[in-house]
Amino acid sequence: MFKRQHVVRDFFDGANEMRDALDLCFRDPYTHSINWRYFCHPGMYAYLRTAPQGVLPASVLDRFTRHLRDWCLENLGLVPADVPSLHLMVNGCRLGLHSDFHNGVWGYVYSLTRWDRRKFSGGETLLLRDGVPSYKRHHVHGEVLYELVPANFNQLLIFDDRIVHGTPVIEGSMDPVEGRIALVGHIRATSPMVDGSIAPEDARRTVKGVLPEIHERIRGYKDVQGTVVYRLHVAETGMVESIAILTDNLVTQAIGYDRSEAVSAVRAIVQKEVARLQFGATNGKTTIIVPVLIPLPDLRPIEFTVPHGASCSEMHQWASSHLHAIGELDLRGGWEGWTYVVTEPISGCVRIEPGQVVFSFDAPMWVPSQRESFQTALRDWAAAVRTDAQLN
Repeated sequence: MFKRQHVVRDFFDGANEMRDALDLCFRDPYTHSINWRYFCHPGMYAYLRTAPQGVLPASVLDRFTRHLRDWCLENLGLVPADVPSLHLMVNGCRLGLHSDFHNGVWGYVYSLTRWDRRKFSGGETLLLRDGVPSYKRHHVHGEVLYELVPANFNQLLIFDDRIVHGTPVIEGSMDPVEGRIALVGHIRATSPMVDGSIAPEDARRTVKGVLPEIHERIRGYKDVQGTVVYRLHVAETGMVESIAILTDNLVTQAIGYDRSEAVSAVRAIVQKEVARLQFGATNGKTTIIVPVLIPLPDLRPIEFTVPHGASCSEMHQWASSHLHAIGELDLRGGWEGWTYVVTEPISGCVRIEPGQVVFSFDAPMWVPSQRESFQTALRDWAAAVRTDAQLN
């Protein structure tokens, strides 16, 4: 289990293929131009970014996203929330200090930078360390206050998205071949994920049933926050045989990851309740991944309807080309008749009915701003339904 941050070297076997595709674009920009967006907020950000789908071969990008997803699920019990952005930083580019708790539980940086050949200074990922100021420590500076993680080629860096972080200014060439290049994204909790004999909807219902009890038992620990993810092995009887913690970033604001009696108490309460879950008996074993956000979020499902003036087949055709990504989330799933069933990073569905589209999603284990952002994106999509999809 990882704390704060973790580095995986030699992460992906297609790294050189991805980098070769980029180098080809850089060598012949007239034939292989890249539609970069210059993202600039004076005094805070200055870098170039684009969608990797327009640059990297689909086959290798699909392999990378599958590999990343499988690694995250196995090691963190979480999934990438979005398709990564491709970032380029050349001379003068930087990321000022900021926090990304609005975006995910973990952030990640997958480097395609030829770090050992670089001709620039800066470009590391800077992570502030935990701790509060102390009069006993005079004139502290440099890596006493922060950690610098080099962007080595084919390296995956994950870090707690709440950590204040940034990228020191690049000082070097304007040539993109010699710049800092990385795929960047966020990793977020999903609805309980089930592999085995128990029906996913039954497992989610059982997990949801214990959450009010957890809420009551931890309500006095107001300073504890974070996400805990469990992998449960469930016997045919429905009893939990074993439990493993995949992610645990419970902290208090005052002392961060340092030892805390409050954090220990909350951790013990939550794990005890999760271990006592009783699922329905089946004819085989089941593995269930269960994320729990502390403090517990709004447990009401996300549900609303939107009218449309098209036939169901016309609406289905329109939605098929507009539904994959809502906001910045990569909604994974598939069509079952007139219903698009979403499995990641949140369970739910978008159902096309005569005269209306019905949205129904489980309550996500996300901080309030993440839920609000998703709901806003859904309503923006719904507004497009009302304006673009009146096909009759």
